[in-house]
Amino acid sequence: MLVQTKLQHRAAAQVHKFGGSSLANAARFAAVADIITAQHQSPLWLVVSAPGDTTDALLHIIACANDSNARDRAVSALQLQLSELVQQALPPAAAQGVCLQLQQWLAAVPDWLAQQQANDVLALGERLSALLLSEVLQQRGINAVALDARDFLRLKQHQPDWQQSAALLAELTQPDTVHVVTGYIARDEKGRSITLGRNGSDYSATLVGALLNAAEVTIWTDVKAIYSADPRKVAAALPYQQVSWPQACQLAQLGNPVLHARTLSALSGRDTTLLVRSSYQPDQAGCKVVQHEANAQNFITELADVTLLTLHQDNQISAAALALELQQPVIALPQQGDNHNWLLPTVCAEQALAWLAAKNVHAVWDTRRYHALAWLKADTKASAVSADQLLTAALHRYETAQQIIWLFAEPLAADLLQQVHQQLVQPQQQLHLVVAGSGNVGSEFLRMLAAQQQRFQPKLQIQLSGVLNSRRAVLQQDISISNWQQALAAGQPWQLTELTAYLAALPGRKVLIDNTPSAEFSRNYPQFIAAGCDLISANKQGVTLPGTEYQQIRQALVQHQRQWLSNTTCGAGIPVQRTLQELLSAGDSIKQVSGIFSGTLSWLLCKYDGSKPFSDFVLEAQLGGLTEPDPRDDLSGKDVQRKLLVLARELALNLELEQIALQPLLPAGLEQGSWQDFWAQREQLDNAMAELYARAQAEGKVLRYVASLALADDKPVAKVAVEAVSAQHALAAIAPCDNVFVIESAWYDTNPLVLKGPGAGKVVTAGGLHADLAQLINQLIGLAAAPVSLT
Repeated sequence: MLVQTKLQHRAAAQVHKFGGSSLANAARFAAVADIITAQHQSPLWLVVSAPGDTTDALLHIIACANDSNARDRAVSALQLQLSELVQQALPPAAAQGVCLQLQQWLAAVPDWLAQQQANDVLALGERLSALLLSEVLQQRGINAVALDARDFLRLKQHQPDWQQSAALLAELTQPDTVHVVTGYIARDEKGRSITLGRNGSDYSATLVGALLNAAEVTIWTDVKAIYSADPRKVAAALPYQQVSWPQACQLAQLGNPVLHARTLSALSGRDTTLLVRSSYQPDQAGCKVVQHEANAQNFITELADVTLLTLHQDNQISAAALALELQQPVIALPQQGDNHNWLLPTVCAEQALAWLAAKNVHAVWDTRRYHALAWLKADTKASAVSADQLLTAALHRYETAQQIIWLFAEPLAADLLQQVHQQLVQPQQQLHLVVAGSGNVGSEFLRMLAAQQQRFQPKLQIQLSGVLNSRRAVLQQDISISNWQQALAAGQPWQLTELTAYLAALPGRKVLIDNTPSAEFSRNYPQFIAAGCDLISANKQGVTLPGTEYQQIRQALVQHQRQWLSNTTCGAGIPVQRTLQELLSAGDSIKQVSGIFSGTLSWLLCKYDGSKPFSDFVLEAQLGGLTEPDPRDDLSGKDVQRKLLVLARELALNLELEQIALQPLLPAGLEQGSWQDFWAQREQLDNAMAELYARAQAEGKVLRYVASLALADDKPVAKVAVEAVSAQHALAAIAPCDNVFVIESAWYDTNPLVLKGPGAGKVVTAGGLHADLAQLINQLIGLAAAPVSLT
């Protein structure tokens, strides 16, 4: 237990650890400073590794200890390299002080080596990172101080001395200060510098987190999550947003490169949350290691160049004790007969034998070098029969309820590893759907979903994992499609933070279907994307947000490698956006897009024949459910204006809504007041429309409400207005409610491409959403089936 110190009574601390790849150059130091500036709160503690490959350079210097000329050349080269880093990261005055300190440290290297204090040499990288990052933060007005972990962190026989370390840390803690602590280094009970071995800086971070009773410890690295397999070898590896503590410990014991057993041990049994995030993608939520009950996941992981030790069952030494001594993973395999088998890195086998011999423990070393593949099971009852049929080259196989380990003479080929992943981790791909909006379109989309599930069942499982509207939500995996209304009726009011946390925790691929009409909901798209969601939207508000907000969504899509399909935001089920995408990707250039974009106004102008007032047709359309509750929303033309902006954005044009000229059908002033107020003045609308109709009739033309977007000299000219078109025009011969899109391009010049069909209605809109969903699903299926490059 920790001593009661003032540290325990302070506000809950946040600890952030940054590895060498996160601090590889001046740009990365600036990026880390950006992260800290965004997260800045007190108390905030940072733990840092050496910059880039500095530790390798220091190890080379140590190796040259007996060759003074080679040592001095290596020291000079490192000083030049690190001085350039400092000068690029800081203004000249601040850089001068750091470079002077670096020079003094490097000048002491020969003496440290002569006194066999190699660990003091190795500490230089972390000391420079701490000093440099603290100075970078100070340049941004943040009160930061560098702290050498050896001034407080004490270990006895590889175990932390909690009481002494906490007392020393309390004396060094400064109020309202960001403490930048060296990782990887500490002192033993004799005061000697020691290093903490593999993943030592991660271990330092969790030790500091434990000493501070931190609320969170975040390990910032170069990967965005903990994956189901090595994503460099398995293209379909799943990035998990949440991993249970027991499984994280098992992964660490198997030598997972992101987690180490000692990293986790410091926080075991505490309330501290452990996060793994990417410093290259700081907007992503990353992966949370949770100590409360969580869904188990499937993992496969490889162990290269390992060997076997066999011990008699009567020995009193544990694999964990040996792992602690070696600072390397040692895996206790299932007992076979009277013996224990341990799997460990070949490079430390002789050290292990010597340590065991010193404790009078006899071990037999199988001197063969193996390559191991381990499967960590989500389901303890799961079988590996299909994988065993692929892994016939295995020399040994060890199985427990939680895992199976195969040993091979050679590493597995990448394509074979991909197949094993498919069999063990993702025997059937799964896609989680969360549907926002349960009105006409949302209900119809869900009604159609059962058929889609059955259609894709052989290759992909579509799972309804959430339904919400403006009042309540049901957020749970595998909601019955036939029972979603009852489940939603029993749901609870929801908050944005709750929704995004739930989305982030869903495993595997997930898509949010937005059927809402809400601009406010669409403003949260960047958060949904960061939580790992692809987006499919019938909600045109997101596509037509102000340009800066729209670009934030597009940037989030690029950053998180997600997709946003929004083909139903203009034309319902008519594939106008997809057609534009295909033309552009094939090399065509668009000259003009025009047409009739409103099913309501299409119906009104097709039906209006002058036989009765125009307002009578409006009332008929309203009673038939063809208009908005207040038909003036249709007559204003703003919906058409918004749809034209959707197509402009599809063409990557820099255009805002107010730059689209708008001529409404509704006479000025009639938009004010209630519908009853309008109805009392409807004669203004009737007279205006009668005049337009008579003029068109006299010219042998018909009235249509037309949107047009012309690209002249790459400058868009956009307008929405009522027009009289000839009977031969593509916009004349339409059925009521039809939408028409006329595309003129370099390829379709004298004879434009025309798309026509119903542009409104719950069935065609829901069908359009399912078309987008099918496109996304086919891409996922294709990705899983794609051959893996072995280069």
